[in-house]
Amino acid sequence: MPEISVVLPVWITNDELYSLTGKALESLMNSQGWGKCELIIIDNASPIGADQLLSLADIYIRNKVNLGYVKAINQGLKLSQGSLIAVPNNDTRISPNWIQVAKEVFQRDPKAGSLHFKMVGYNEPFNLGDAVWDKGKERWCQCSWFIWRKKAADQIQGLDENYGLGGYDDWDWLLRMRRKGWKSMYTNAAAFQHKDSSTQNILDQEKRKMSDNKNYEYFKSKFGEYPDKMWERLYPEQYKVPWRPYP
Repeated sequence: MPEISVVLPVWITNDELYSLTGKALESLMNSQGWGKCELIIIDNASPIGADQLLSLADIYIRNKVNLGYVKAINQGLKLSQGSLIAVPNNDTRISPNWIQVAKEVFQRDPKAGSLHFKMVGYNEPFNLGDAVWDKGKERWCQCSWFIWRKKAADQIQGLDENYGLGGYDDWDWLLRMRRKGWKSMYTNAAAFQHKDSSTQNILDQEKRKMSDNKNYEYFKSKFGEYPDKMWERLYPEQYKVPWRPYP
């Protein structure tokens, strides 16, 4: 039984994304303690790269059409066997110590529902620290690379699939998880490099904008308040300092 399931959704449409995905996979497989992980790749009908993905994955699911990020994550969640679920983007590279850091944080706090690492630019050094925050830093808990406690993810039934192409789906699940009494933790003891929105940038930008607007309104219809307004009200102390750089 794996300790950690890694769910990697992909949609590879060009050579750059193929290269970035390969580097993301190489980074994961060079992690300390990788042998205790399982790799679940959800391929949203990539026109290239399928053979490589199939050869590397413990579980490989290929959708006939692009179902989007949200549905792909839920597919992987249902297949996962680990007590922790890591969800990286395929345009990231992770510091090799992340497995041990995650295990220590989740073991230390039984109410830790998700763990979020320090994010830096794609070619920037990791510059690791040794701090862990369990409250007051929720604004740092972005979701380009995060780890769920499976129990928490199952309790909220994963991501809400009404969020179209994505956008505000992470605001939604973080809120629902916290309302169930789980904490979203942030640490700089591990970090990841991110080449922002590499997959999102190949989408039709007008469709992406329309999807973001639709999701923004859907969040309000669901919770009675727009996401940014809710976050500013719930976590006012975070708006006194810049969002970036991360500590």
